[in-house]
Amino acid sequence: MSGKNQAEAEEYGIRLGPIKMLKGVSGLNILTLFFASFFGIAVMSYMNSGQPLIFGAILGVAESDFGRLAGKLTFYHEIVVLICIAPIGALSDKIGRRPLYMVAFLLIGIGHFLYPLAENEEQLLMYRLIFAVGTAAASAMLAAVANDYPVESSRAKMIGATMLFNAIGMVVLTGVFKNLPDWYQNAGYDVQTAVKYTRWTVSGACLLVSVAVINGLQKGAPAQLKKREPMLATIKVGLMQARKPRIALSYFAAVVSRGDLAVLSTFFTTWLFLEGRDRGMTATDAMSTGFTFYIVVQAAALVAAPVIGIMLDRIDRVIGLIIGMILAGGGYLSLALVGDPLGKEMYFAAILIGFGEISANLASLSLVGKEAPAMGRGAVIGMFSLFGALGILLVAKIGGILFDTVSHIGPFILVGIANIVVLLAALIVLKLDPDPDHAN
Repeated sequence: MSGKNQAEAEEYGIRLGPIKMLKGVSGLNILTLFFASFFGIAVMSYMNSGQPLIFGAILGVAESDFGRLAGKLTFYHEIVVLICIAPIGALSDKIGRRPLYMVAFLLIGIGHFLYPLAENEEQLLMYRLIFAVGTAAASAMLAAVANDYPVESSRAKMIGATMLFNAIGMVVLTGVFKNLPDWYQNAGYDVQTAVKYTRWTVSGACLLVSVAVINGLQKGAPAQLKKREPMLATIKVGLMQARKPRIALSYFAAVVSRGDLAVLSTFFTTWLFLEGRDRGMTATDAMSTGFTFYIVVQAAALVAAPVIGIMLDRIDRVIGLIIGMILAGGGYLSLALVGDPLGKEMYFAAILIGFGEISANLASLSLVGKEAPAMGRGAVIGMFSLFGALGILLVAKIGGILFDTVSHIGPFILVGIANIVVLLAALIVLKLDPDPDHAN
């Protein structure tokens, strides 16, 4: 059956514009998912992007060690994610997405609350690991729920819609978060207290989202496993599915596309913060300047998300991945051509990075969502997220070394090259395993 005929034959319940939902999915379920999407990526990425103020103002770490410490924290963070994320995905197939999504935001909030209370690097790492469990659950549940609710012909558009809310949240909330330290200082608090209150404000937002998801998401999952098999058996589903070239490609793409996100949140604002400090800016001014370009990246992603989502539902998802990798690779490699990191050239590079970031992540997510079986989808997407965590781990370890010892743009060149490698792999899969729904 052709892709068009298949779409026409699909039964669906409510629809949101061009996005058709499976029967049983309510408007409240969808609004709750979008609400969680609005906050989710913003509160997770702020852990890394706001770290320079924690390092300097709270712990007094030398600025020459920022890259090392940022890489170390992200590395151990991803070790925890690697351990947790596949079991979380499998567990969600058994007990449903809702309770795990609630716990995810609670742990993220606890991590933010504790972070500025650290008195040394060891305590900071301990608090970061609590946060890491929360991000593992939140990442797996966002992907699973976004794939649970739509019919197949609307899958990429639905994922695109959640990423649109991710991007809106990143633009709006990052703009708020970047101004909070100055706002608290203007209210009469010193910089250390301002940093604490900023983190505690973020923590309060996480608590609000946890209440929303436990009350608003659908119980269970639309295609929840009927037979309660042992958890290891459901994890095995994710591993066995890698025999399919397209799912194997999606796992490989997860390594790189999640690495793309990590290099932005871990090193982008830190690089620009250090550039600002080298020019005599105060810590809060340097942080604010770095966040300005970070917001440009997310604003570009916001513009591109709906276009990419619609496109991916009309073409072979592997071709979509090829397009995403071209944009992402070009974006990160373009940083090598930027003469002044705080100048006008960076706006153009940031826009291209934003297009590439959203394209690569949306393409890889929609590919795994299409190819994963309905029963056990949580296990497959959990495995996808596990490979994504591996990518973040590699970027943190290798990128931190490159950042401190070679060049501040080293981590970005690394992921740019990695995107080109996935592009080549996608071309091979496209030749060996064509999509029958898009065959000529």
